[in-house]
This record gives sequence, C-alpha cells and structure tokens, in this order.
Amino acid sequence: MTLRLCIIASALLVFASCASKDSNSPASSKSPGTSTTTASPSTNSSASTQPVKSKIDACSLLTSDDIKSVQGEAYQEAKRSDRQDGDFIIAQCYFALPTTGNSVVLNVTAAKEGGTTTARKFWEATFARTAEAPSAKEKEKDKERKKAKGGERREAGEEESPKPEKTAGLGEDAYWVGSQIGGALYVLKGDEFFRISVGGAGDAKSKLNKSKTLAQRVLKKL
Repeated sequence: MTLRLCIIASALLVFASCASKDSNSPASSKSPGTSTTTASPSTNSSASTQPVKSKIDACSLLTSDDIKSVQGEAYQEAKRSDRQDGDFIIAQCYFALPTTGNSVVLNVTAAKEGGTTTARKFWEATFARTAEAPSAKEKEKDKERKKAKGGERREAGEEESPKPEKTAGLGEDAYWVGSQIGGALYVLKGDEFFRISVGGAGDAKSKLNKSKTLAQRVLKKL
C-alpha cells in the first residue's frame, strides 16, 4: 500500500509534457510506475511503449463547453494518447487551453483483453485500506514515531506521501489526492477508473470542486 501511495505521490509532481513550466499546470502521465498520473502497477519499459489503442476515447468524454464551465475558456486542442502498461490499457487526453497553465488532463484505465487482473481489483488494492480507520496499535506507533523525531523539521526534500481523501457522491468510489502543486481526482465505475487533473490558479478545495464537476460529465458518457 505504501508503495502504491508513493507512486501516486511521485505522479502528482510531474507536469504535462506539452504544457509550460507553469507551477499550476495539471500533471500529465507517461508510464504507470514511472512518474505517472494514473494509479497503476509498475511494469517494464517495453510493455508501456507498445503502440496500442484503447476502446475508450478519453477526448470524447468532455466537451469544450464542459471545460469552459470550470476553467473559463474553451480548449484549443484535445490531444489523445493511449498506452499499455502490463495488464492495463490507459487512455489519456490532454485538453490544451489558451492559457497553458489552465489545461486539463483526463486518464481512463481499463484492463486489456486476456489480462490477469482488472482495474477494479487494482483500485481495491490501492485505495481500500485508506478508507479503514487506523487501529489503536497503528495510532500508538505513529505517536511514537513522531515523538522519536523530537518535533524536529524533516530533512530537506523529505515529504510525507499524500493521503487519498474519500470523496462521496461520485461513481462507485472516489478519492482526491492533493499535493502542493494541485491534485487529482480518481473515480471508479464498473471495471474502469479515471483520473482528472485540473490546472490553473486556486487552492485545493477549488480544484477539487472543478474536478468533481468534470467527473460528473465523464460519468454520463463512460
């Protein structure tokens, strides 16, 4: 579980390759397990570079008006890119806006045909334990760990992994994973799950609300 959360944490620190260096740009994804934005297991590089085409066109799940309703401007281009990562096919769309930092990234993860697992099973393995309340023993260990540090500041570059926050009212299950540069909303539906990252100004709460609005639009089409 810690490994998976670290993967998500590292994913949120990567910017869209076609976006500018604006710190408010949404993170894009390349290959799960190697600076990705979609929760997915690590695999070897050859698997993730195979040319594939998902049955899902992520760019068709949001319209220009959908994007404009939350970002204040319509997208100029919707750039589709699909890839295979182990047992999964990941469809991505980068919605490029006139203001690059406002751009939006949408990923949809589904199992490939003949795979050994499903996106739902991976979701459950990744997020299920975060919904469980910590036991008294775990709380005590955490208390002892903090006490051992003596209240000292963490060393430079050392950060705690972002903890997924359960989000009600979306799909079958949903989590928000925040970070200093933004955040991403993960939503499960059937045997697929998707991830939305919204760029631009605003705090985490604002970006979560925007992401939830877009997620509702995606759920109607997925």
